[in-house]
Amino acid sequence: MASKRLIVRVLQPIWTMGNELALGIRTTPAARSGTNQPGVDPVGWQSGLLPKHDDSGKYEVPDYWYMRKVRSLLKPGPEDVIFDLGCGMGRFLCVLARRKVRKCVGVELLPQLYEIARENAAQLRGRKAPIEMLCGDAASADLSGGTIYYLYNPFGPATMRDVLASMRGTLSRDPRKITIVYYNSVCEDLFQNSGWLEKYHEFRVQSGMLVTFWRNRQADGGPREAEPQGGGPSC
Repeated sequence: MASKRLIVRVLQPIWTMGNELALGIRTTPAARSGTNQPGVDPVGWQSGLLPKHDDSGKYEVPDYWYMRKVRSLLKPGPEDVIFDLGCGMGRFLCVLARRKVRKCVGVELLPQLYEIARENAAQLRGRKAPIEMLCGDAASADLSGGTIYYLYNPFGPATMRDVLASMRGTLSRDPRKITIVYYNSVCEDLFQNSGWLEKYHEFRVQSGMLVTFWRNRQADGGPREAEPQGGGPSC
């Protein structure tokens, strides 16, 4: 088991680099000591842009293998509008934009990550959908029109409450079926206790992180078909 983890640790950077080269993007920051986020300065860097709640998470990205697994489970179609809240450098947006969806929308608080995500969106190879970038706080962002919302543990419970309330508010104005993917579901209790969301699928990555899939209870139709679970690179 230890030898398998060692092999994954050695091969994963090569696998990531191969994916980045194929897509023509860069979403892996260089490690830097002394900051909350690897390769990224703390929130508010040279911008004065501060979030409503002081619970922003550190910058992390899932492995390409697991992002493709999420995409396969979601089966996005031409009418889907996909939001990535706390999109960082835009890795998930770029993977999803290679499918024919209506559009992908990234919301990122940190201006330096936002700018990199914009560059990645512009130079993405094989893009089939438009990518729209918003630099701002997810707690106050306009989340209207989304059908799929993706979050990789980008913030804590205070911001998450506002985000879930905002999503629900858009449903009162525009009733529709939505799906939420919550990667590394540390605030899962907020979803479970929301009263309007139900979990229809979950899986764990090799490192143990839980990925959960939710939909609004008012939506018609059953859950989207899940693919068989399996192993893969660690997160």
